Amino acid sequence: MKAALIGCGAIASRWVRSLLADGRIEIAALVDPDQQAARALADRYELSPTFATTLDEALALAPVDVVVNLTPPDHHYHVSRETLTHGLHVLTEKPLALNLPDALDLVHLARERGLLLAVMQNRGADSGFLAFRDTVRLGGQPPFAVTADTLVTLPGPGFRSNQHLPVTTDLAVHAFDQVRALITAPPTEVTCTETPTGFVAPHSSIATITVRFADGSLFTYRGGYIVDPLLRTDANGDWRVEARGFAARWAPDPAYKHKTAEAGPPAYQRCITAMVDALNQPGTMPVPAAGNLGSIALLDAALQSAASRRSIPVPEVPDVHP
Repeated sequence: MKAALIGCGAIASRWVRSLLADGRIEIAALVDPDQQAARALADRYELSPTFATTLDEALALAPVDVVVNLTPPDHHYHVSRETLTHGLHVLTEKPLALNLPDALDLVHLARERGLLLAVMQNRGADSGFLAFRDTVRLGGQPPFAVTADTLVTLPGPGFRSNQHLPVTTDLAVHAFDQVRALITAPPTEVTCTETPTGFVAPHSSIATITVRFADGSLFTYRGGYIVDPLLRTDANGDWRVEARGFAARWAPDPAYKHKTAEAGPPAYQRCITAMVDALNQPGTMPVPAAGNLGSIALLDAALQSAASRRSIPVPEVPDVHP
């Protein structure tokens, strides 16, 4: 299969490395309004793609079977929908969309067209975090009090300097994947604030999010883009869970992450491999992104809460499985 990568920013290198290591998809086109970034990406990995500034331009120049959507979060819905309308499969960075109606529209369109729609969910699929999830489920009984901090530094702000609520849309969505693995009860209400801290750096911002669940569980999250590396957490976060007679804490061990033989491929690489596996499955195309709708419902409520400065009920996710 041949792919067009749309968006040649920092995250594109991760995808290119994984696709080249997999070998089943040829990168046929690089699409970005910034042609200098596209050509720099091609040079870095010795690619010989077609260069284009739009999807339509790329499709006129090169045959493509699948589009990898690496655009900023507020472009995800429109780029993915345009791709599906062209009859092409979609592999997209998170989030699938910024609200539940848009995400549902993509899932239904992919199903109608028999196309794959898959979204990156690497933090929720991290093997260390899944082991922590198993510990919580085996040792504790809900309701749970869950808290998490995810404070990361950036080499440069990239698109986030122009992104509305960048921590909520680009960072907290990972935590939504993770907490849904820990707490199986339906979420009922979200309260969210995000405040720029431009006095630290132009792209610095802190978000605080509280999620209530139907079983009485409570999730409190603090995330942010910060500057000082001494204050950062791992990108997977620092997690604490407490229940009656039970307590557990998890944060990735940096030393363990470098023991490749023990840890295996990074979670993002395993996610990309699973997406390519799905592309090669015979018969009706699955739509694995449907399983991500619960996280988009949380994101939808969080963004509404930040805008309205009040708690917002979590929209109900309809059953979209056949």
